[in-house]
Amino acid sequence: MSSSTDRAVLFGVIMAGGSGTRFWPLSRRRRPKQLLPLLGGRSLLAATVERVLPLVGKQRTLVVTGADVADAVREDLPGLPVGNVLVEPAGRDTAACIGWVAWRLAVRHPEAVMLVIPADHVVPDGAAFRGAMAAAAATAHARGGLVTIGFRPTRPESGYGYLELGDAMGAVGSHEVFRVARFVEKPVREAAESMLAAGNFLWNGGLFAWSVAAIRDAIRLHLPELAAGLDAMMADAAGVGEAAAVARHYPTLPKISIDFGVMEKATTVWAVTVDFDWSDVGSWAGLGEVLAPDGSEVRVGDVVAIDTSGTVLVSDGPLVTAVGIHDLVVVATRDAVLVVPRDQCQRVKELVELLRAAGRDDLL
Repeated sequence: MSSSTDRAVLFGVIMAGGSGTRFWPLSRRRRPKQLLPLLGGRSLLAATVERVLPLVGKQRTLVVTGADVADAVREDLPGLPVGNVLVEPAGRDTAACIGWVAWRLAVRHPEAVMLVIPADHVVPDGAAFRGAMAAAAATAHARGGLVTIGFRPTRPESGYGYLELGDAMGAVGSHEVFRVARFVEKPVREAAESMLAAGNFLWNGGLFAWSVAAIRDAIRLHLPELAAGLDAMMADAAGVGEAAAVARHYPTLPKISIDFGVMEKATTVWAVTVDFDWSDVGSWAGLGEVLAPDGSEVRVGDVVAIDTSGTVLVSDGPLVTAVGIHDLVVVATRDAVLVVPRDQCQRVKELVELLRAAGRDDLL
């Protein structure tokens, strides 16, 4: 199969609507994880846009985000056309986000291939990333169906979802292509160890490629209520304008992820394999792995520590001091302090839910 994407018009669709609750207390509703300057002063979102621009260009880079942070996103991306920041009036998860873009593109670019990219991943090798996404686009263009990027696992990670590989389908350049037999949700440690040993499982990176037609057909088949809502929204847009139609219809769309709603049900799914460094930075422990892959300590901001090891110490204002602590995460902001064992960082989301239930919106 040819690796050329010359016949396909590529659009980069960057999903930047997440709340980043596992990065509380630094990540808040109006300054979520993707806008935090965690990479040497740059936000994760800005780094993502910079990574994809050489492949698709500014005019075909679309960022979907929430109303609470739309102004901050535009400020963070001054080189992007203002109209390329699409604002969700309410968060409806990734299926609605992706569907909105697909229905929009169907009007003017029905032949396009969408590259769907989360805003908060870290990929040090931009060239390798673009090569993988180009291979995924070529696969989507040539084979149809839905394409996902699969990362070869290096450890029995229980924080990622997995792809079980089926038949080998050849290669696009240096990237092997497989049929996906099934998606596996985040496993317990023992199951992750078994999948690593089996050798036919990849980490699911949440990076996708598909033609506008393919994803619209998949949404119509597997999420007919969402498709009907998008049909109504775009029909209304022709009369009252897109902004008014989105404000009216979008909050009523079904709330479901593209993984649960479509990918796990679809029968024609391909995986393009990659092996470059990648992280979804899914927790404070994940940030430690990105900033200190050798296992050394992470210190961000005004921090002083003595006789500590395996720690992530972060200050967003007040001085953070630590003596004799090990394998802990300590994050201090002007109004909150988080202390959590490094191996329980995924549970920060539970804290956020408790605060929300207690009506502590001032801290969210």
